[in-house]
Amino acid sequence: MRKPRPAQGNFLKPSGFKIDTGSLLLTTLAINILSLALPVTTLQVYDRILPAPGSGTLPVLISGVCLAVVLEAALRLTRAYTMGRAGAAYEHRLSCAAMNHLLQADLSRLGEYGIGEHLHRMSAIGKLKDFYSGYAQMTIFELVLVPLFLCLAIYIAGPLAIVPAFVLMIFTIVSFARGQKLRAALKARDRADDARYNFLIEGLEGIHTLKSFSLENSFARRYEVLQETSTLGNFSVTEATANTFNDSALFSHLMVAAVITIGALFVLQGQITTGALIATVLLSGRMMQPIQRALALWARYQDYVLAKEKVETLFETPRHFAVAANDEAPERKGDLSLRHLSFQHERDGVWLLKNIDLELNAGECVLLHADHSASKGAFLDMLAGIYPPTTGDIVIDGVNILRYSPERLIQHVGLIRTEGLIFRGTIRDNMTCFGQIEGESVREVAALLKIDREIAKLPAGFDTFLTGGQADTIPPGLKQRISMVRVLASKPRIIIFDNADLALDREGYNAIYSLLARLKGRVSMILISGDCNIRSLAERSFVLENGALSEDTDHLKHNAFVRL
Repeated sequence: MRKPRPAQGNFLKPSGFKIDTGSLLLTTLAINILSLALPVTTLQVYDRILPAPGSGTLPVLISGVCLAVVLEAALRLTRAYTMGRAGAAYEHRLSCAAMNHLLQADLSRLGEYGIGEHLHRMSAIGKLKDFYSGYAQMTIFELVLVPLFLCLAIYIAGPLAIVPAFVLMIFTIVSFARGQKLRAALKARDRADDARYNFLIEGLEGIHTLKSFSLENSFARRYEVLQETSTLGNFSVTEATANTFNDSALFSHLMVAAVITIGALFVLQGQITTGALIATVLLSGRMMQPIQRALALWARYQDYVLAKEKVETLFETPRHFAVAANDEAPERKGDLSLRHLSFQHERDGVWLLKNIDLELNAGECVLLHADHSASKGAFLDMLAGIYPPTTGDIVIDGVNILRYSPERLIQHVGLIRTEGLIFRGTIRDNMTCFGQIEGESVREVAALLKIDREIAKLPAGFDTFLTGGQADTIPPGLKQRISMVRVLASKPRIIIFDNADLALDREGYNAIYSLLARLKGRVSMILISGDCNIRSLAERSFVLENGALSEDTDHLKHNAFVRL
């Protein structure tokens, strides 16, 4: 059995993203050195200048302090701008990488989780930026400088420095315990949010069914229960966060009060000077700031751990396309080979396809008989590269389909569905796949399907906006042909036609039949249709039944009789 491909590379650091950690730490060191200007100046003023006011050094000290304050403010603003920009760039690039990964994911594995959970994982990316934008490194570096400030306080005030050291130790222990409670509350809230998002999106997807069976009140009650659980989870997180920051404010005031009270006793006993007491108070507040930032980082870290797990799970979703675009460019002929092809949606689920072999030569046209079952849908989706086979290989023009990038694959295989998909955008956006397909090729196919004149009659022409829903004013047949243009404009050499004529009017049917007849012998075609004219184009016929593919010889006899 084919094993899922693990995510490659360090996806938490997207390509092109880099922050200069050295410059950030150097700036932080300069800010902390400049912040010492005020306590050192205070010590000099109270202990040396006030006892000898005629020295004339006071204006010099004041000028120096003002210059240091201005430089510190400028460096802080610059650092904040740099980290903010780095965080925004990191979130943008990681979000783009995550979206690209999901678009190339193995849909049979992607469906194991609800849509709401995938949205929750995408939203978790924004919670990682503080740990990759330099904020975490800056906070840890400032935390390392706290012992240096403590040593300076010991040098200035001697035994008084024991007071802020003791308060900081107690504060650290309490903060760690609070962080554990916060992490547990965050986990409970995430579980509740996942369940609520999944239920909400699934309910919105089936809103017509809910209304037809008058289940609005029942689903509203169920959602209220999930909302209550989520609200309680938010309350627990808010309470834990508030308690953590209340402890920070409490210990900050406690430190100042303790230093002033015990320091006053030391001053009265003559052990330290008044200047040393004031300088120690300022240094205590300076030591408390990195601790408070570290506490905030610790609180965010609890959320970061859970967010990282979600993002890792997102990137671990197996992909079935090549990680890098395929450099090979095989000649587009239309050869198709299926070798022992089998498929199941779930690892322990029912086998929808079992050991299918098929050889389709370039320019050959075959008819496929299949009912509207999951086996038919899975078979066509695999041929179009939407699902990878569970076992076996699909080889197109000599290259395994898994080695094609999505951009290259649509030039080899085109699937025209029973109901064409319309995206939210203009008609031009839908036909050019939002600018991914050349306009000249689009105009050529639009003329062949005779929709250019119909579109020109619309008030906005090709710029007519479509929502993709029932509110669009254009007829279903025109929608179907617009989706056909998008598929055929890439000029695939293998065309899969799945009852795409059902929604067409007479003019549309004549146009698509004429196009298929014109393409016969030039491209390979797999036709599924109940129309006799379209069926007569086929040279061979196959039956897909109970997950097995077999050739239908009765079709050949019927075609021979028709020709006679």
